[in-house]
Amino acid sequence: MPKSIFLRYPQDRLAALASANGLRAIREGLLWTMPCLLVSAMFLVLSVFARQLGLSDGIADLLAGVHRKLNGIMPLLAGMSIGYMLSIRHRLPHLPTALLCLSYVVIAESLLAPYPQAASTLMLFIAIVSPLATVPLMAWLHRRRWTRLAPDGLISDNVRDTLNMVMPGLLTACLVTALLHAALRIPAVAQFNIPLSLASLDNPYTTGALVAALNSLLWFFGIHGVHAMAPIMEVLDQATQLNATTVAAGYESVYALNSTLLGAFVFIGGSGATLSLAAAILLCSRSESLRLLALASIPVSLLNVNEILLFGVPLILNPRLLLPFILAPVTNVIIALAVVQLGWLPQATVALPLTSPVLFNAYVGAGEHLGGVALQLFLVMLGACLYAPCVIALERQRKADATVYFKSLDTTFPRLQEESLLYAHDPVVATYANRARRSAEISRIRAISEYDFYLEFQPQVSLRSGLCTGCEALLRATGPEGAQQAPLEFLRWLAQAGLMRDVDLWVARQAVLQCQAWRAQGFTLPMTINVTGGTLTSAADLDKLIKVLEQAQGQVSVELTEDALVEDAQALHTAFGRLHDIGARVYIDDFGTGYSALSYLHQFQIDAVKIDRSFVLAQSHERGALVMSGLLRFCEALNLQIIVEGVETDKQLSSLASSAEIIVQGWYYSKAVPGEHIVDFARRRQQMPAMPAHPSGAAAT
Repeated sequence: MPKSIFLRYPQDRLAALASANGLRAIREGLLWTMPCLLVSAMFLVLSVFARQLGLSDGIADLLAGVHRKLNGIMPLLAGMSIGYMLSIRHRLPHLPTALLCLSYVVIAESLLAPYPQAASTLMLFIAIVSPLATVPLMAWLHRRRWTRLAPDGLISDNVRDTLNMVMPGLLTACLVTALLHAALRIPAVAQFNIPLSLASLDNPYTTGALVAALNSLLWFFGIHGVHAMAPIMEVLDQATQLNATTVAAGYESVYALNSTLLGAFVFIGGSGATLSLAAAILLCSRSESLRLLALASIPVSLLNVNEILLFGVPLILNPRLLLPFILAPVTNVIIALAVVQLGWLPQATVALPLTSPVLFNAYVGAGEHLGGVALQLFLVMLGACLYAPCVIALERQRKADATVYFKSLDTTFPRLQEESLLYAHDPVVATYANRARRSAEISRIRAISEYDFYLEFQPQVSLRSGLCTGCEALLRATGPEGAQQAPLEFLRWLAQAGLMRDVDLWVARQAVLQCQAWRAQGFTLPMTINVTGGTLTSAADLDKLIKVLEQAQGQVSVELTEDALVEDAQALHTAFGRLHDIGARVYIDDFGTGYSALSYLHQFQIDAVKIDRSFVLAQSHERGALVMSGLLRFCEALNLQIIVEGVETDKQLSSLASSAEIIVQGWYYSKAVPGEHIVDFARRRQQMPAMPAHPSGAAAT
């Protein structure tokens, strides 16, 4: 389907966005910040526990301060890691590029220092987005000769690459400074603020849904939701305090929507109610990496801290999870407000920080009512149900990418299991190369899965009698447009995908069907099929093969290449014995070109050998003719039937001499033809004189 049509549908546009190289770099780069996030979250957990255990405020403040400091360097780490990932794609020196991206974040921090509200809100967004613009610019500058300070060949590669990044880095830094300076002259940027008044809380459902959705949307673009919505949170804190004051004065509380309700029943696990996402992953995903990430996130999610999932899954700029990321908190706020306004739970009168522990915040926020805990647990499970379809879709896509169905062969291609991301040299380069290889393999296998496979048959003619004594079944394929496909090419990919056993069994079935069709016409002709060693040494596959071939009543035999003889000798003895029991014969294909089959012929019950075409071509040289003669004498001594492949000319045919009967397979007599043409060919041969002279009309089609 043309790409323009494919991208017509919204879900396809989102999928294309999610797989874009820049966003892939963001996801991979942010994942590298995970250790720092875990350490930061641990200090926050320790700080909360210190306060709960009644330790001194100094200890709790110290631990919380470490958490804030680590969180403060997150923009630096994000900019550096994303820059590193992008440097790989743009073929720039990795560490110099990453450090330059870090320096651009430092420039942004310096320029935003006089505007603390804008700085706390926008720094992470700038750190994520700036490498997307600066790295391609640096790559363009790096390719210009006038920016290079060090020529090739005079100094070491490391020094040269570093020096050649100076000018691109300097010019890009100047541009970043100028753009940020110009942006800060715009009041809406310098005084970034999202206003909200207490009057807005008179419509709690509308306001609550907007606040919940806006928080998720900001985080989706990498903007720190809590910082960006600080004015809103201040108003919601005031609502909680006014509720407490009103109740203390003997009146009913006024504001159902307040900060405590958001922390206890809306942002359960953090922005987007991501404790529900962790539950959905554990319930619906079989990806070990995702499950481990979900398990690692649960302890800090219980404190409404979800950076591990935000950066690890990630949720930032991940359109596949955007819908539940917004829908879960919006649903939570609507249900929680409905429960409160129906009078089933009291309005919150206790101000709790957003990082209050899950269950505890529900119990206290609901006026020490167990109904609050029940409501929170219900909302977690409801949110898991909202996230589940997207997690299942991701799982289904992972399996779909891993499995390709071949309609013609009626089999599937199972993708390799997840491979390690760490390699000996540059782990990122190796990982990207491995992913590119797997992507190319999947793409090629998908294309081959659309092929129509069929068999053609190349006749074999006896030099002694001139009769057609047999044929070889050869696998052929046509593409969706009807074009003939090269067998060596698609067989190579099928072998690489581990599908040759399925191919062997399919070919065997088709060969038997052809024999049965010939028999129905009153015609019989022995046939050979190519089988891989893996099919013969696998007990299950051998059973299937025997059940198929025994239907041919000895008319279908097997060929295998010399390299198959080095596999499990005992299994091959068993396989050859079972083949002989049903009347099938065993041929060695491409004899003389592989693993020195001469040393194996005495070990196995081999019936015939097929001498490779390369020996036929070599007969034009004296030594080549001696080798061919030696091979023929060797086969005579072992009483092996001889089939010579690739004979195309009179000279090649006339040079074949042996006291044993020689069977010739090659274009001299015929190319591979459809099954119905073999009947005509064999009958024409019967009408010719019984002599090894050239056949008329040799290349039947």
